[in-house]
Parts: sequence; C-alpha cells; structure tokens
Amino acid sequence: MLSEKDQLEDGYAELQQLRRVFQDNPQLGTVLSDASLQAADREKLVGQLTSQASPYIKNLIQMVYDYGRMDVMVAIIDQFQVLYDEKHHTIYAHVTTAVDLSAEQKDQIATAYAQRVGAQKVILDSQVDPQILGGVIVQSAGMILDGSLKTKINKLRRQLLV
Repeated sequence: MLSEKDQLEDGYAELQQLRRVFQDNPQLGTVLSDASLQAADREKLVGQLTSQASPYIKNLIQMVYDYGRMDVMVAIIDQFQVLYDEKHHTIYAHVTTAVDLSAEQKDQIATAYAQRVGAQKVILDSQVDPQILGGVIVQSAGMILDGSLKTKINKLRRQLLV
C-alpha cells in the first residue's frame, strides 16, 4: 500500500510539472494534435516530454498523443487533480474580506472552514473588498457563507423596515 501511495504522490507531482509545461507553452497541445507539423517532429516533441517521465506518466502521454488528444492534456490533468483532491479531502475556497489577512488569520479561517465542511485541507484564495465593511465571505463548491458586516447591516435594515 505504501508503494501505491508513493506512486500516487510521485505521479501527482509529475502531472503538476507537465501541466506547467503545457500552460507555459499554450500552443503545445494544438501543435502535438495538429497534422500541420510533420509526424517525426511531433514525435520528437513527445519524446522530450516523456524522456524524464515515470512509466505511468510516459504511458499517459503516449496514449493521449496516439489518440490525437494532446490539446486536452491540461483538462485531463485537471480532472486527475479533482480526483486527487477528493481522495485527500482537499477543497478550495475563495475568501473575501474588507482588509488584508495575515497568514495566521488565513490559517484560522481555513481550519474553521475545514471543520465545518469535513475537509482535511482547505486551500484559500483571498480577495480584499472594502465594500463588505468587515467580516468574511467564504465561497466554495457552490456554497457561500456570508459573515460580512454589509450583509448583517442589510438584514437588520430589512427587519427594522418590516
């Protein structure tokens, strides 16, 4: 079992590197899937991608190339990322605050949110929006937890006007 875990972690790291190659060279997938470049030149490029790859990643690259789908390699890696994150109970959340958060505050929010949703790890992406006045808005997987002062004031205002 340890060997399988190591292979998963190593494969994950390799796929992250492969994703960066495709993201840094946005035309690479199209070039490798398009017949306008001679087959020998395409195979040379694929050889460069597979030269340092583990057997599993090498097989993946070769299979995707053989099926002419190199233009969707990033999407394939993205889907692997989704499955990897599910297995590791990792979620992503977008946090909006009125002021910049310190690293400690981000950690506290991530820990509290992880406990609330049953995740082992929360990766936060933060944004500052002074219009919320204070508090925190957390958005993740279609769920919004709005603890902003702006929303609380608006609720209070509606209650007073009723």
